[in-house]
Amino acid sequence: MPRDFDCIVVGAGLAGAALAVGLARFGLRVAAVDAREPAAASPGRDVRGLALALSSQRLLRALDLWPVLEPRLTPLRHIEVSAMGHFGSSTLSAAELGLEALGHICPADHLLHTLDAALANTPNLTPFFGQRVAQIETTAARVEVTLQSAGEPAVLSARLLIAADGSTSAVRQHFGIEAQLRDYQQTAIVANIDLENAAAHTACERFTAEGPTALLPLGGKRHVLVRTVRTAGAEALLAASPADYLNDVQQRLGWRWGRCANLGERRAHPLMLNRAKALTAPRTVLVGNAANTIHPNAAQGLNLALRDVVALMDALKDCAAEGGDAGQAATLEAYARTRVDDHARTAGFSDSLARGFALDWPLVGMARSGALLAFNAVPPLRHALMRRLMGATARVPEWLRSGSAHA
Repeated sequence: MPRDFDCIVVGAGLAGAALAVGLARFGLRVAAVDAREPAAASPGRDVRGLALALSSQRLLRALDLWPVLEPRLTPLRHIEVSAMGHFGSSTLSAAELGLEALGHICPADHLLHTLDAALANTPNLTPFFGQRVAQIETTAARVEVTLQSAGEPAVLSARLLIAADGSTSAVRQHFGIEAQLRDYQQTAIVANIDLENAAAHTACERFTAEGPTALLPLGGKRHVLVRTVRTAGAEALLAASPADYLNDVQQRLGWRWGRCANLGERRAHPLMLNRAKALTAPRTVLVGNAANTIHPNAAQGLNLALRDVVALMDALKDCAAEGGDAGQAATLEAYARTRVDDHARTAGFSDSLARGFALDWPLVGMARSGALLAFNAVPPLRHALMRRLMGATARVPEWLRSGSAHA
């Protein structure tokens, strides 16, 4: 007999895990499925630093996770933007908006470990780690998912199937949902380094013809370095000695922050745009990277995914109390309509940056420099961008405004 739930979340990464915890807090019976093992069983698997915007902070506070995360968070008070080889730059500052921080930098492993602990300890929530989706069957009233693992296959049944299983989503492919694809021919190499003269609470994004180089503060001298390279040259950089790699980074950054040292493990992430052409299928909805995988410039990918989480939680919040059908088409279509504009704006913004700064033509370079100078000289433009990056323009449901995601 199938095990019965209200919702099955396939993909227990950062967005999927947050969604599973949130829906369970509302009183829905939730299954969270992922092929990976819990983060505690594989420490150090993700060395990225994640920029958590105000909109993401609100959600994590409502899930009671912010106090657990806070000791490892670094407030982000300044963002410096420049283009390598061209004049013109801009600095975004939280003080301009009267805020303590534009966001917070969180080690990715710390966030995943915190979410995994919540998956294991939240009532109404059953995690299925080390399991893959082998089969999906949908009827008018329910969806059944057969899981494959080293043991006996398990069959789960629910009113709603949620695809949070990443850019190559097996759920999306099962339903034949096409995606808009653009391979940027870039790879982000992520590693941690020390900066001799680090500017406290300051991030840097430096655009180059190969892609952006970004520095995210982790506290003290330690920073996350994201070095984007054309994919054809990624293997050589990954194989370079630590000294040679740091020399390459030094050439790109210059000496403003002093000497780079203490290189950590390097991880490679191919960069592409992958946008689903539909967000719903029968009794199924897509969120996070299954719906939109975007270029990481401006650090909007996770924040966009967590805004999906908020919107879907808001759409389903009354189902448990009222005994409603979480998978009814009208509910899912309403959710999809609320996400269209945010998806289009955010994906379009990151795509424009990725393609515009990759053009290494003299006239284009001069135009970029002029734009940065103009942007720095016009506070309303700068403030509008900061509010967008913070997620300050996103709709805030009443339950999120009150800071509680409990039934």
